[in-house]
Amino acid sequence: MSSGPVLSIHGLNTWAIVGDVLNNSKPASRVASAIQSQGRILYRISPMIDPSEASTQKRLYKKMVDIPQNIKIDAVNLCINYRIGLTVLEEMKRRGIKYCFFQPGADQGEEIIQKAEELGIVYQRGCMIVEPMLALDEEDRKALQEKESIETNCSCDIL
Repeated sequence: MSSGPVLSIHGLNTWAIVGDVLNNSKPASRVASAIQSQGRILYRISPMIDPSEASTQKRLYKKMVDIPQNIKIDAVNLCINYRIGLTVLEEMKRRGIKYCFFQPGADQGEEIIQKAEELGIVYQRGCMIVEPMLALDEEDRKALQEKESIETNCSCDIL
């Protein structure tokens, strides 16, 4: 089950996702596709890639710090081991990014939650694919509930 505040994704149009985004069998790739399917701008950050694979045209980077500073990112989705996530949270703070979504596994251990709170980052825990209603405001949540039922088993655990 998700914990942390329930965030509305309205107005959060530019996203970064951190994880193994190029591996179609990994959760980060599936979450990236889901975010893009909503018409949002997405920057992919994959610590797993060789720096030569990074591409500004493809919005693919090895680290968040590699994204040009003039690009305003509204929210970050972490699909990565929490130890790497701690570094990402620090960079989020430096960039003024206030919203973070922790996929299952990215929120392992209370250290990352404490760090987010210490840095003033608003976070939500849970799978954005399985529990998309958590990221919606009340009106959109009701509309979605009327249209479809949501599967409750998340297969996105990243560890």
